[in-house]
Amino acid sequence: MNKSNSTTFAVGSVTNAMRGKSLLSQNGVSATVGRARPDERTGCGYTLTVTGDADRAQRLLNAAGIRVRSTP
Repeated sequence: MNKSNSTTFAVGSVTNAMRGKSLLSQNGVSATVGRARPDERTGCGYTLTVTGDADRAQRLLNAAGIRVRSTP
């Protein structure tokens, strides 16, 4: 979901969503945690919506071992 410079990533667990939000905040990236719609294909139950540089946010999350996928 992209709206006005925000990107939403699917995250596998609430723990990783919260860890991701904290990590991004420490690095000056604004993010919010949300509940995703149930999707049997992905199994992801939570989202991180990032405002700003989504590429940088994804690199930070991946470097910390938090796997994310962009949502349509």
